[in-house]
Amino acid sequence: MVLKVFTQLLLAASAVLAHPGGHEKIYEGPVAARGLGQCSKAFAEPEFVKRTVEIHGEELLRLRRALGLESEDAPKVHKRDYVSVSKIDHHSNKTVTKTTDPASLFSDAGACMLMPAVDQGPLYVLGEAVRKDITEGQAGIKLTLAIQVVDYKTCQVVPDAYVDIWSSNATGMYVGVQGYPGMGDPKDASILKGTTLRGVQPTDSHGVATFDTLLPGHYSGRATHIHAIVYLGATKQPNNTITGGHAAHVGQLYFDQSLLTNVDKVSPYNTNKMTVLKNTGDFLFQQGANGDDPIVRYALVGNKLEDGMFAWIRFGIDTKANKAVNPAAWWTANGGVMNPKGPIALMNGGGGGGFPGWGGWGKRWFGHRGEN
Repeated sequence: MVLKVFTQLLLAASAVLAHPGGHEKIYEGPVAARGLGQCSKAFAEPEFVKRTVEIHGEELLRLRRALGLESEDAPKVHKRDYVSVSKIDHHSNKTVTKTTDPASLFSDAGACMLMPAVDQGPLYVLGEAVRKDITEGQAGIKLTLAIQVVDYKTCQVVPDAYVDIWSSNATGMYVGVQGYPGMGDPKDASILKGTTLRGVQPTDSHGVATFDTLLPGHYSGRATHIHAIVYLGATKQPNNTITGGHAAHVGQLYFDQSLLTNVDKVSPYNTNKMTVLKNTGDFLFQQGANGDDPIVRYALVGNKLEDGMFAWIRFGIDTKANKAVNPAAWWTANGGVMNPKGPIALMNGGGGGGFPGWGGWGKRWFGHRGEN
């Protein structure tokens, strides 16, 4: 059996635009060095590594079984089942070969230094469902994404957090928000009914939340990315949404540039005519990669991209942080409802004007998640 694993991390460079039609703002204030380097000893503890390998190994095995590449009685974790890995850390130039124990692969989970954090962007929908599979039958390369949340101060995992992610589809389009330039007919209210590639998952006892999603497509003005918010203290409601708590992290994760070049050759990604912006040209990527690593590690599930991918990353968060969240829309029992003081409304001249998503609106609207 051959499992091809490719990872390569990139250095950040010059600044450029954010979302088409608007910028995402970097939170102002002093920048604290909040990488996870000081946690390397804790993350190397045998029990920590063992649990990480078990969780990621089980997910990877599930995906390979679905492709018929593994028998049902195959062991959960294979010790020598891949040929090679590219350099997975641009600081240490670590190389993994077919004789390497998988623990060295999965324990190298990456780290997202969560300062500076970024605004949630103009296309966030508050109140999406708690669910693992967020693909809804959309075409694209299947991506199972595992995010491990740890406290960067204590190096301990954070169980019972809720991770909320959203992204564009294979052709660079978002659903769920009406009226944003370049994202469909601004007068088409049916866009508000869309929930594709949006969802929430809790972290388990080892701090891991896992999603079945799609590798997003590019769009003008941004490098390819997935948005993520980590909520602490939230409560799951009977309607399968979460309420309460606070946003301890607002950020984005990215993909290796060589991977994205190959993705754009696959249907339907190859029908996307919007301009490609590379990681190193994206200002927000530069912020996330300035001292740490916001690029996911990944493995091909089969022998080609079309078979899907498994990716993993570790977020180091400040559990005491309380980031402002100002959604463009809310998901309710009756479908999507635009926020009259959200970033799209502000961009289009409503709610007293101003630039989308900035200022103190998030605290005012934060408690309305999941309400009609």
